[in-house]
Amino acid sequence: MRKALYAGAALINLALSQVTHAADRLPVIPAEQYSAEQKQAVAEYEAVRKAHIFGPFEVMLHSPAMMTNAREVGDYMKAGSAIPRNLAELAILYIAKDWSQDYVWFQHVPLALKAGLSQSHVDALGIGQKPANMSDDEDATYAFVNELVRNRQVSDQTFDRIKGRFGNKGVVDLTSLTAFYVHLSMQLNVAKFKLPQGAAGIPRHAEVGKP
Repeated sequence: MRKALYAGAALINLALSQVTHAADRLPVIPAEQYSAEQKQAVAEYEAVRKAHIFGPFEVMLHSPAMMTNAREVGDYMKAGSAIPRNLAELAILYIAKDWSQDYVWFQHVPLALKAGLSQSHVDALGIGQKPANMSDDEDATYAFVNELVRNRQVSDQTFDRIKGRFGNKGVVDLTSLTAFYVHLSMQLNVAKFKLPQGAAGIPRHAEVGKP
């Protein structure tokens, strides 16, 4: 009996330690605790983005040079990419779903809708299903990201569809966009970054098999 009690207490302590550890993972750093390097990284971020750091950038601020490099990649994705915004958001939502990354989903659903992605497409992506009635460009983008994620490569046909529409630059940019949002999702998942209270993440429905 005593052994069982000790074993139960040990399990409880282990569970509590895991909860505490999760809560302490890469916490948001208060501004008054910034190092000189962190202050510089945040100042550069705010000067370029005209906004406070948020989400994955708060996580990556624990490595300020990494955060700055990631921010610069994100800046390019917003302003210099050959991939139009609606297609970029389709790819981002695919990655958010694939990585079960609620914060990325929460941030990008309104951006996707604003960029012209339909609600029905967003809903399909949210349950892991290929959206119906996509445009040719949307279908090509979905195929490219789906194959890259599922197969770790893309077929010649899928490669040629993106290249024919957006050139070699577009192929590189779409590949990089996919990798970048996998990177952000990884950072947020490792940190166990929480959604704002009351915010909606990915719908928790039974996932439909991807083609």
